[in-house]
Amino acid sequence: MPARGAMRDRGRARLRRLFGAPARASRVARLGHWLGMRAILIAPEQVGLREGLRAAVAVGVMMGLATGLGQPLMAWSAFAAFWTCLVDPGGPRRPRLRAMVMFGGIGTLLAGVMSCVAGMGLAVAFPVLAAVTFLCGLGRGHGAAATQVGVLAAIVGVVAVCYPMSPSGALALAGLFALGAGWALAICTLAWPVDPYAPARRATAALLREEAGMAYDLLDRADTGPDLAGRSRIGAYRRAIRARIERTRGMVGTIGAEEGGSPVRRALSAGIEAGDRVFVALIAMEHDLAASHGRARPADRRVLRRMVVAIARTRQQVLRVDPDHARMRRLAASLRRQARTTQGVAAQALGVCGDALRDLAEAWAQAAGGTAAPHAEAGRAGTGLPDAPGARGALWRRMILPHAARHAARLSVAVVVAYGLTILLGLPYAYWATMAVVVVMQPQAATTGPRMVERMLGSVAGGIVAAVLGVSLPMPATVLLIFPLAAATIALRSVNYTLFVLFLTPLFVLVTDLGSPGHGWGVALARAVDNVLGSVVGLLGCLVLWPERTAVHFSARLAEAVAANMRYLALVADPAVSDIARIEAARRDAGVASTAAEIARQRLRLEGLRRSARLDRAADLLLALRQVAGGASVAWLERMSGQAPQDGAPDGPPDGRRAAAYAVIGAALAARLRGEGTAPPPVDSGELSPDIAHLLRAADAYAAHG
Repeated sequence: MPARGAMRDRGRARLRRLFGAPARASRVARLGHWLGMRAILIAPEQVGLREGLRAAVAVGVMMGLATGLGQPLMAWSAFAAFWTCLVDPGGPRRPRLRAMVMFGGIGTLLAGVMSCVAGMGLAVAFPVLAAVTFLCGLGRGHGAAATQVGVLAAIVGVVAVCYPMSPSGALALAGLFALGAGWALAICTLAWPVDPYAPARRATAALLREEAGMAYDLLDRADTGPDLAGRSRIGAYRRAIRARIERTRGMVGTIGAEEGGSPVRRALSAGIEAGDRVFVALIAMEHDLAASHGRARPADRRVLRRMVVAIARTRQQVLRVDPDHARMRRLAASLRRQARTTQGVAAQALGVCGDALRDLAEAWAQAAGGTAAPHAEAGRAGTGLPDAPGARGALWRRMILPHAARHAARLSVAVVVAYGLTILLGLPYAYWATMAVVVVMQPQAATTGPRMVERMLGSVAGGIVAAVLGVSLPMPATVLLIFPLAAATIALRSVNYTLFVLFLTPLFVLVTDLGSPGHGWGVALARAVDNVLGSVVGLLGCLVLWPERTAVHFSARLAEAVAANMRYLALVADPAVSDIARIEAARRDAGVASTAAEIARQRLRLEGLRRSARLDRAADLLLALRQVAGGASVAWLERMSGQAPQDGAPDGPPDGRRAAAYAVIGAALAARLRGEGTAPPPVDSGELSPDIAHLLRAADAYAAHG
């Protein structure tokens, strides 16, 4: 037995070494799951080294010219170059040019206007600052690229208002801004070209990495049975994978037809769909292993090892510009052959993986050959692309929608309040406070809080770094540091906001100090105070100024999750439903609803609500929902494979009467959780599976505790 254990350990070590599968859950994965539950995203796969080098050259050259020519005001050219690199959305050239040119034009106008207005006195500066910030805030309604342009344009305005000048001086400032923006535009479009679809490929590969981690964790716990820590770990994987599937699907959905984007979009969409089907297999395996209570069969362990290897190899191909579809076909055939020699849920899971990889290989082959299924481009209409017919009218109508106007108004008021406080308190570096307001404030307070924490942590740490550099290095040496700081800031912008701010703060300090020198711990403390002030004002603005009425109360989120999962189970159990797309859509809706409810519960706990005991009941209810979803996935795999259901399956053979009962249970439970009814669902408890019975007990406990 010890020898067998040693062989198993060596096999797992080989998996880790060859394919990068985590040992149990890697620390990075655990950290990412923990942060994700708190609305703080970390994506280590999205490091952009070439983008960082372009920004370093753009900013470094402008700073070199400013230093060499003895023109401190040319720091604004460096500002413009950096912000233009930051506004670059990546991807095909046409939307990139559109975003950067738009920002360059708006930024040039605002730099001149706000500087001139500030020179006219506070009576003029305050209303103009409020109006400009409001208009920039309306960009939230027009997609990610427009949001970034609006945020950075607002930053230009709040910084320029702190540089009061005469009209001629403001015109010169605008010219310097245009110089820096034009230089950065040239660098971003001509230097170090990058694969425009690399971020989407990396995101798809990261999804598969999470699935490999979940499979490895299941393998590692196959002989131990379900425990609290294991359930929590697997629950974290399920939330992270579902969230990644939806985020990556959204990212790939933005890829247009420019520069050959359609074949890339089809290939990456096929990768996401394959990952989604593999996720179903993993959920089914998790449910089956939990039911075995630590008595996993050798076949289960072999299948999990095979799935780890297959997922890791698929991930390697996804990262390639030209994935080897012939190799993927061979891998899929191998999985399907092994599935025929295995029994039970493990065989069905392996078969689903084989079918998913086979379909992925076919999609890659079609994309490589420039062919596609007739419906491949279906649904492209209505994506909200700026150059779609009638888009201008739609954009104008969205500008006056309540959610966009409310956020813009709150942002405008909060910026003016922060600006006024810095003047009233006599704080230097007022633009640090107003910039903090602009970047911290989000449409929802639930995301503003984490962003405030990230901003303050990054600003304080970055301020300390800037102070150390300022007191220990001469000015020429600190100017040279702008190159690596600019590179790191842009390279990490999509990885994590705290890391981004950590490098952004010393970069901004060094650039601004060229025009207004000031180093040391006192200056670092003053900037930190301004940042904290602005962050707090931004959070208070979200909470006090026209606070959003939470569209869905937590109990309503629970009701949605219960209804979605029971609807999925009812469709699986109904023999009259043969539409695979309908069942797959129901499965996806169930996963999204459960994930939203789990994240909402975690955020409520972080807010320190009094009903912590009720949230504990909610945790049991969500666990019961995961078990129901796992059982439904097992039943779905059995139905697709044509095999008879196993003992303890949640629905037995497809049965219209049972499907109707599940629909009734789901509707009654959802109504009770929403407070619309008090009676328990009318069912015969003797016919309920253990998973459904657990769900009913958990729902009763939650409702009774309210």
